[in-house]
Amino acid sequence: MTSETVPETRTHDDYHVGWVCALPTEQTAAIAMLDQRHGGLPKPSNDNNTYTLGSVGKHSVVIACLPKGKIGNVSAATVATNMVSTFPNIKFCLMVGIGGGIPPKVRLGDVVVSTPVGAFPGVVQYDLGKAHQGGTFERTGALNSPPNALLAALTMVESEHDLTGSRIPDYLEELEKKWPRLAPKYLRSDSLKDQLFKANYRHVSESTADKRVVLIDDQEAEESDAEDDCRFCDIGQTVKRKPREMRVHYGLIASGNEVIKDPIFRDKLNTDLGGHVLCIEMEAAGLAHNFPCITIRGICDYADSHKNRAWQAHAAAIAAAFTKELLGHVQASDVEREPTAEKVLDQIHETVLQSDTNIREVKGRMDRKEDAEILEWLTPVNYGPQQSDNFSQRQEGTCVPGAGKTIITSIVVNELTTRFRDDNTVGIAYIYGQSSMPATVVSLYNKHNINGTLPSVDEVSTTIQSLAGLFTQVYIIVDALDELQAIGGCRNRFLAQIFKLQAQCAAKFFTTSRFVPEIIDMLEDSTTIEIRAHDEDVLSFLDSKLSQSGQLLQTNREMVKTEITKAVDGMFLLAQLHFQSVSTKKTLKKMKDALSNLSSGPKAYDIAYKKAMERITGQDQDSKELATHVLSWITCARRALKTLELQHAWAVEENGVALDKENLPQIDDMISEYLDRTRDEWFPNAESEITMACIRYLSFDVFKGGVCRSEDEYEERLTCNPFYGYASHNWGHHALTASMDGEQVIIDFLETSAKPLASVQEIMALKYRDWNYIEPIAAKVHTAAYFGLSNIVLALLEKGHLSDSKGFYWWTPLSYAARYGHEEVVKLLVARDDVNPNSTDGPHCETPLSRAAKNGHAAVVKVLLQKEGVLAEYASRRHPTPLSLAAENGHREVVGLLLSRHDVDPNSTGRMRPTPLCLAAENGHHEVVKVLLQKEGVLADYADERERTPLSLAAKNGHEAVVRLLLAIDTVDANRRDYYSRTPLEYSVDGGHERVVELLLTKTRVSCGGNLLGSAASKGYEKVLALLVNSNTIPDRQGEDQNAISQATDKKHKGLHWAAENGQLVLIEALLQKGAAINAYKRTDCESGYRGIQWLIEESNTALHLAASNGHNAIVSLLLDHGAGINDLCTRKTTFYKDQMEAERQDSFRRRDGGWWERDVSESRMLYGDIMSAELPASYSGIALK
Repeated sequence: MTSETVPETRTHDDYHVGWVCALPTEQTAAIAMLDQRHGGLPKPSNDNNTYTLGSVGKHSVVIACLPKGKIGNVSAATVATNMVSTFPNIKFCLMVGIGGGIPPKVRLGDVVVSTPVGAFPGVVQYDLGKAHQGGTFERTGALNSPPNALLAALTMVESEHDLTGSRIPDYLEELEKKWPRLAPKYLRSDSLKDQLFKANYRHVSESTADKRVVLIDDQEAEESDAEDDCRFCDIGQTVKRKPREMRVHYGLIASGNEVIKDPIFRDKLNTDLGGHVLCIEMEAAGLAHNFPCITIRGICDYADSHKNRAWQAHAAAIAAAFTKELLGHVQASDVEREPTAEKVLDQIHETVLQSDTNIREVKGRMDRKEDAEILEWLTPVNYGPQQSDNFSQRQEGTCVPGAGKTIITSIVVNELTTRFRDDNTVGIAYIYGQSSMPATVVSLYNKHNINGTLPSVDEVSTTIQSLAGLFTQVYIIVDALDELQAIGGCRNRFLAQIFKLQAQCAAKFFTTSRFVPEIIDMLEDSTTIEIRAHDEDVLSFLDSKLSQSGQLLQTNREMVKTEITKAVDGMFLLAQLHFQSVSTKKTLKKMKDALSNLSSGPKAYDIAYKKAMERITGQDQDSKELATHVLSWITCARRALKTLELQHAWAVEENGVALDKENLPQIDDMISEYLDRTRDEWFPNAESEITMACIRYLSFDVFKGGVCRSEDEYEERLTCNPFYGYASHNWGHHALTASMDGEQVIIDFLETSAKPLASVQEIMALKYRDWNYIEPIAAKVHTAAYFGLSNIVLALLEKGHLSDSKGFYWWTPLSYAARYGHEEVVKLLVARDDVNPNSTDGPHCETPLSRAAKNGHAAVVKVLLQKEGVLAEYASRRHPTPLSLAAENGHREVVGLLLSRHDVDPNSTGRMRPTPLCLAAENGHHEVVKVLLQKEGVLADYADERERTPLSLAAKNGHEAVVRLLLAIDTVDANRRDYYSRTPLEYSVDGGHERVVELLLTKTRVSCGGNLLGSAASKGYEKVLALLVNSNTIPDRQGEDQNAISQATDKKHKGLHWAAENGQLVLIEALLQKGAAINAYKRTDCESGYRGIQWLIEESNTALHLAASNGHNAIVSLLLDHGAGINDLCTRKTTFYKDQMEAERQDSFRRRDGGWWERDVSESRMLYGDIMSAELPASYSGIALK
């Protein structure tokens, strides 16, 4: 039946209600509920949505569906954004469709409506938030509650349901009359069985002859073509429930970007959200972030492994029917009073623009504590100002700028940022390498910072690749690559990741370096140029300096230029230092002496720097003190100091109770990399002086209030006292390094009533914001133990302070000393009888041994293991054993120490499932894996709660060395499938880990079929694809005859069909070269019996048919050129192109053959032979086999 179309003219402004669907099934149900359909309206060229216009009662409605195959929050938000832009008077959106229900309250065929529950607004994005200490996850971000007009209407709907019942059955009856073709699929029938299986019972997809668990890939969309019912599942595993009618539920909907097919995750998510969740879905959060909307879901599954498509159409219909009922209770006048969605978005846009105005530089974001924590965690180096400073030093008019490699780098950065300033699709990253980089980058912030663990290289690499994927072109610029050697020898790994990034997203890489053979070898295939200043460039630089100098230098210009140019041998920085040395001379004789003594050769820089320092010490007393003090801070500070911090540090006076702002110095540019090597010569007492400055600063009366109890008060303290942060975090580190007689000053400071608590608060603020737990006791022994000040700890204990008291978050002094690796403090504390070596801290419930093991402090672990009574195998509810923690974080020496204990189980799981070997393999710690495999009794093929083995985990993350170790073990099964029915090979292919794929192909017996080939092809893994195509792996099942069916389903032919259907031209070319049968049919292997035969009869297609049906014209031409038969089988007794193809696609076939083809089932039987004579059950006797 055709829909009734309203003839009257309408405009975009006439529509007030948006209706968004994710799937075509949902859109069909929505259209069926319209009372009238309206004619189409034009839309902007940048709007990719397709709209259905109509009305429900008095409301004019716009219906739009997400693009085919595009699901999730982002896609939903994009569709809604385009909708409200094209239809500016839309007041709210309805997100209507299907979802997974949370048993036992919700059943299949029920309806769930998002409404506020307690602090929740109706929709919660469960995968957005922060990881906290203890492994907990805090969901953040406020989603909008539904508009008041809709909430008011819901109360009326609920009352009407109580009084007279729902109108959903009436609307479904109307659907049957108005759209009879939809009735069999969209109305409830006896074939729909509501079966809820027990949470621990997994879906079985094959007959009892093969009980292997098969689950659809966890990244597969709701619209998967593979419908897998539960006919092989054990009905005895279902939950017994009394039958009841459909119900409408009002409450919380959890929204995320994953298809959930895991009852364990489902139930945990519900528990985490207070037991209020009724439904799980994928799109609502995309609208609820910014749009006034309500979400309505028909329940089609239980978000478990038994998920299938049987209920989807009916669930879509009841959700659409309820939406129609809801709109019937929404008053037009109420809608009129609501602000338009576009206006809401405009307000958000204005807020963003205002924020952008206020946050022009990174410093603006750093003023917000949360951003500051993340930026400081990433690196304390701010490369933006460094780039500006370097660029300002360039020497105009020279092809090689004034300061060498670094300045050349700055010019490249400046050129790229200028060229692409207005192009948001181009990303530029630059790093200025230095010999001193951050000592630790302990985590990817949300995942690792709380637990103090280190991210793997692969985690960092994956994050960078994800960021790079946001841009059409990526430029990576690294200055002083040779300096990376000082950062843990990571240069090779760094370059390997850069090359990997280049391969995957066409990134362009520019770097500078000294001549280091290892770097030259690694970059041998790259374009290189030697950066060396010519004499003309140095002369040009000196001319510019001499023109600004006094009469003496200008008179002797040529002599100065000649002597300096001869000495520097093309090194611009040395030219600058020599010029500064000469420029201070007041007589011609002294100037000539200086020129004759200019340093040159390998030690030229050190000699020049030493002369510069001698000039400083020869100045007047005030200038000398200022320069020496500032340079000592620059050299000895544990991080780069801001100018204001340095000024405050210098202004601290002995016995001062407040900062004298008149004592703030004005700082000129002073820097020298030479100072770090010669600090003992020039600044022998720097550490002691800095310690005293920090303590005096923290002793000011402004801190006598102790802990700030509000966020505003704390932020004000930070702003008004610039040196507060540095002094709090670092006074103890400087004291530990210093040789000082000021221990009594430290003790007096710690024993004051409140001032030390201000320091403790700043130390803890980076991880904890609940300051009610900061007690005075935490400021004494705990603080000294935190910094590792053993002499101070001993002095405080001798004065009677408690040695085992629990302070902030129940940490003891021993907890701090063990966590931060302070061996001497640990020895001092465990020697005391009143210290419990197994004390556990707050929510983590970790022991000192756990903390030391997790952070790799082998010396501390050894001390603790020698203490009688220490629990070497302790595990808490949230954390595994010390051995697992050490293995997970790659601490080989600690693992060896623990394995030497008779009371440590090498396969320990504590109360968590992964073994130490699983954790080490997953994180790529091959040295730890090697140690564990050498331990007698280690289970090399142990499977965790999701049946993932160490080999699966290592393969998934691309850890080649670990995979190689595990494959050498006879007991390791390379073909073992996990809970998701995935093998190590499948994981490695999915991640593009070519070296791992190559290793596994020598061991695996898994067929490289269409799924593997498709995964590699779709993600652009060309090398992996080549490995799979050229592999000689054999099919899963042994001994089957290589008949026509098995040949048609082998890896090359499966891959050919998948590639043709999905437009993978490169893959098709490779498969054809390997001899894939071009006219083979896409079919099942018929092992499922009659259903496979029925599918074979109805759905068989060649690669040519699949390519043509999906509009891949280039592939069509390629297949025809290789002899694809245009008149081969196409079933269902229908002309292939009549209803399937647009006119322009038809032309390519007419040119080839000029005719159409038509085949029926009888021809299928001729081709398939005896397969068509297979015995069919009585229920399928209606299939015509001519």
